[in-house]
Amino acid sequence: MSVEKFDIFNTIKDSISNIDPVYWIEKNLTLDGKPFRLNGNGYKPFADIFRYIGIKALEKDSKPVVIDKGRQVGASTMAAALEMYFVASGLFGTVGRPPIRIMHCFPQLELAYAYTKTKLNSIISGANPAPNQKKGIGKLKSIIEAKLDKSIIAADSLHFKQFEGGNHIWIDSAGLTADRLRGRTVDIFFGDEIQDFKSSALGNATKILSKAQYGRVGDGVQVYFGTPKQSGSSFWKMWKDSDQRYYYLGCENCKQHFPLYTPKSNEWEKIWLYGFIVRCTQCGWEQDKRQAAERGKWVSLNPDQNTRFIGYHINQLYMPMFTREDIEN
Repeated sequence: MSVEKFDIFNTIKDSISNIDPVYWIEKNLTLDGKPFRLNGNGYKPFADIFRYIGIKALEKDSKPVVIDKGRQVGASTMAAALEMYFVASGLFGTVGRPPIRIMHCFPQLELAYAYTKTKLNSIISGANPAPNQKKGIGKLKSIIEAKLDKSIIAADSLHFKQFEGGNHIWIDSAGLTADRLRGRTVDIFFGDEIQDFKSSALGNATKILSKAQYGRVGDGVQVYFGTPKQSGSSFWKMWKDSDQRYYYLGCENCKQHFPLYTPKSNEWEKIWLYGFIVRCTQCGWEQDKRQAAERGKWVSLNPDQNTRFIGYHINQLYMPMFTREDIEN
């Protein structure tokens, strides 16, 4: 194959693969100075969520997504990576597709500031270098920085970032009533720390999706991250009205699937033996939890077709870097 044909093949391959948010994120983003990896390392539960939000949630028959999460499971990093995929992948605001407009909303303004400074800005500046730059002439721009629309002064503010093609992201707060969000129009709404939102504020905030061009007509794309504090809360009700998906590991031996975590149960202590070793509840086969996660799948415990939300439960038990001893400590 000639060099010219090989280059054309790679260009076509990259264009098709960019549709997959996981491929695009692994190719372009870094995490704490290291490659951002979601394939082949036990992160499949998270990669599946990335793909659902990045692809399925944009469809006209989609439902809002609610993620019932434990602490320190990387939900804010997930949101930042997906947001960069939407605004900088080149799939939106070009080739006849409308731009994509995002609101990442917190209950309080200080949380919005902290997210931009510690998560979003580091994802933007830490991305791989943009191609075709001359070394030695100023600071090399990341591939994300190169796509910021510098013609708009506000593009590099803490609250608003504008990208090529009209794609943009707001980082703001709802406060008590969400009045500060009125007058904006977005396609995607990320509600972060949703357990602390006032019900009235959330209802007002999502009205900015009424003219969304992606997701369900009139509702757009809605993704909610939260850690329920008590039963009966608004977020608890959202979770109860979801299909409540829990991740099941895949057994190397019997090829069946088995849960690592079951709600309101400590059965995981019998399944997770030590280190990274888990025992299949179907056949008793002992295997590496990270490899079993790569063979796993999400299973709905509330498969009612009439549920309003797609629900994912994720906690520290599924974090690939933790051994059982780490969890116990």
